[in-house]
Amino acid sequence: MTAWVEAADPAEEIPPPPRLWRLRRRLRALGRNVVGLVFAGAVLVTGARLLVFDAMWPVAIVTVFAPYAAAAAVLVVLGAALLRMRLTLLVALGLVVVHTLWMLPRLTAGGGPAPGGTRVRVMTANAYFGSADPARITELVLRERVDVLAVEELTPELAAGLERAGLARELPYTAGHGESGAAGLAIYARRPLTDERLLPERTTMPMPGATVEIDGRRIRIQGVHTMPPLRGQAGKWAHDLDALRREAERRTLPTIFLGDFNATPDNASFRALTGAGLRDAHEERGRGLARTWPMAYFHGLPPLFGLDHVLVAGGIEVASVSEHRVPHTDHAAVIAELALR
Repeated sequence: MTAWVEAADPAEEIPPPPRLWRLRRRLRALGRNVVGLVFAGAVLVTGARLLVFDAMWPVAIVTVFAPYAAAAAVLVVLGAALLRMRLTLLVALGLVVVHTLWMLPRLTAGGGPAPGGTRVRVMTANAYFGSADPARITELVLRERVDVLAVEELTPELAAGLERAGLARELPYTAGHGESGAAGLAIYARRPLTDERLLPERTTMPMPGATVEIDGRRIRIQGVHTMPPLRGQAGKWAHDLDALRREAERRTLPTIFLGDFNATPDNASFRALTGAGLRDAHEERGRGLARTWPMAYFHGLPPLFGLDHVLVAGGIEVASVSEHRVPHTDHAAVIAELALR
């Protein structure tokens, strides 16, 4: 009786070369380390975003990276699936779900303004210690037919430059004034401004507000410039936003808050402010991920975060919102067209 033995495939008997096998193992280990590092960053940012108290320097800064943590979580899902990191994959899927729930309302446009409503165009521009180009600011006001302008970090020198550029002919009424450094803030308007006053409680930098009458309706305009939440200043930043929240809760008129909030919708203190009945113009138009700082030509970086906002309440709808570059400043100007119901 003859025994037949099936010959083995020679390719199966020959193990991969040791050098190739070691390279594969190193690449796999490197891939796991990279995925693990990105995963840790996404978890850290998501944890900061979950907190309801952010008057601390690390939390306030880390939280603004939430949109990037969402993208990182998607990359982790792909990498963990490829490298068979099952636990990491499950947690990363949870992160993707959480960030999707946070971001969807910011990317979904609400209803448009009612046809025939009175239109008002407002603009905010941070002047970077007064160095912004006054001719460009005035050009934007003229071209975009701006009715109300708020200028943060306004100095007396820039105020004089705006005067020479012809801004006063277009927006002759003012509230607030320029000051040395970053403290100056002024509101320029096409129509008379009344009831000018600062916020009732003291803030790090003065924030003037005033009332304007448009087609027989009085609207409260509040200029905004909060302290940035840097090391040692996060408490002041949170206090500034809390003062704005209390002002929003006291409102009795249709209201527009505009300026440099030094915060994004992911910051808990900013969410508390919008929770007081204010709506972000960018989110109303489905552009909640718009970025206004830092501008590329100034710092050599693309804009990363949306720190400049127009917030509205009380029968004011948002028709459009856009960002515009201004030379010699690190912030984009924001222009919003609003409709009065």
